[in-house]
Amino acid sequence: MPLLASLLRASVALGLALNVNLPAAGAGAGAWPRILSSVGIMSESGNVLIVREGGTFPKGFWPGEVEKGAWLILEGASPASELIGFKRSGRTVAARSVSDRLRPRVDIVWERPTSVHVFELPPQAQIFASEPWSGAPLVAGFRRGEGGVLWTALDPGVRGYERFPFLLQALAKLGLEPPVRSNRLWAFFDSSYRSRADLDFLATRWKQAGISRLHVAAWQYFEPDKDRDCYLHDLIENCHRHGILVYAWLELPHVSEKFWHAHPEWREKTALLQDARLDWRMLMNLLDPDCFAAAAEGVKQLLRRFDWDGVNLAELYFESLQGHHNPSRFTPMNQQVRQEFRALGGFDPLELFTPNSPNNLLRNPAGLRRFLDYRAALAMRLQQQWIGVIETLRPEKPDLGLVVTHIDDRFERGMRDALGADAAATLGLMRRHELAVLIEDPATVWNLGPERYRRIADNYLPIAPNRRRLGIDLNIVERYQDVYPT
Repeated sequence: MPLLASLLRASVALGLALNVNLPAAGAGAGAWPRILSSVGIMSESGNVLIVREGGTFPKGFWPGEVEKGAWLILEGASPASELIGFKRSGRTVAARSVSDRLRPRVDIVWERPTSVHVFELPPQAQIFASEPWSGAPLVAGFRRGEGGVLWTALDPGVRGYERFPFLLQALAKLGLEPPVRSNRLWAFFDSSYRSRADLDFLATRWKQAGISRLHVAAWQYFEPDKDRDCYLHDLIENCHRHGILVYAWLELPHVSEKFWHAHPEWREKTALLQDARLDWRMLMNLLDPDCFAAAAEGVKQLLRRFDWDGVNLAELYFESLQGHHNPSRFTPMNQQVRQEFRALGGFDPLELFTPNSPNNLLRNPAGLRRFLDYRAALAMRLQQQWIGVIETLRPEKPDLGLVVTHIDDRFERGMRDALGADAAATLGLMRRHELAVLIEDPATVWNLGPERYRRIADNYLPIAPNRRRLGIDLNIVERYQDVYPT
């Protein structure tokens, strides 16, 4: 799950849009309109001027207009950059990666290494990014009066983020305030990463960032614990004091680590009949009546113990992204599933993964199809069951909100078979329940860049019963793979 997400029931506070004056010299505007328009700076003549390689600016623009509040973006070497003090030397370096001082812990590796000229900078310039081995500056800027200057040693790439993913943060550091701002962002928060942080400080920062609802990893508090409970009470109190609602973020069929260790008899099984401890989630068999009863009672007590404003029922389906191609991670294969499907489909689904069985998935593709469809229907059944559990608390907590976070399977079509995910069916729950749906992009499409969110949204807006209750989950996380900026 992401640590930071997403726009839901969104309304953005729109100020007067800044406008972009596209360069008079150079090969078009490049990726700059895409970069700037993402925060509402529009491609019309106005007070942001882009000067690309070899270009110049109108007479009188520097320094007068900048001192009055205009912004100047310089790319590479040009008469304009030379005049301001960004002077190209005769030396070059091979650049394959970037050290960004605004995000020093993030590894930024370029997919296409390139030769970059070394520049001398004006003395007042602040360096934001450099080539890590030589220290050659790649992004720099400075404030001048009411405006400022941002310079890059070369263009930001075709997509606008593959070389310098934090250009907007650099502009913000210089003082450029984007005209588009939301005060209704939702964020996911796992307190195990911030157990010693000052909670009032965090709540203040969240509020300043526009966060109105915080989804807290509630499995950390499933069992009562004096110290942990005190921390969560304080967290909720600080959030409420800053006008931030707090939701219990559930990750069923993961219940809690202690629940997993206490009940080995209720553990979910993979297609190799191994206990389904996959990545950080320890999956339980919620079809077992005793397991379901214990987990449901625990969730209800968890929701009663704290002053929650709502619940996020997140990722309640099966594993894994590799689907039936990886039996060591494929779930569910517990006794209840095997017995139920045997009665419906005529064979034990474990046979799909048994090499010598006549029902092995390679010999029985129709049987595999029936099981995958059954699995998707089962995931929907579990979602409805747990929505019912949460709704039993509505008489006690009439204002308790409910969100279902569900992975996309309409843009990334393979997710239905991989995970048992059926987002269209989940959206249909809006007709019968008071809830919102948050669509999450699967890790398999993270390489597509931020444009994927619009494409994902376009797949769901036409079928959403209530568009005001539909959101897209933005995965703004550090990647554990060796990848290029997306």
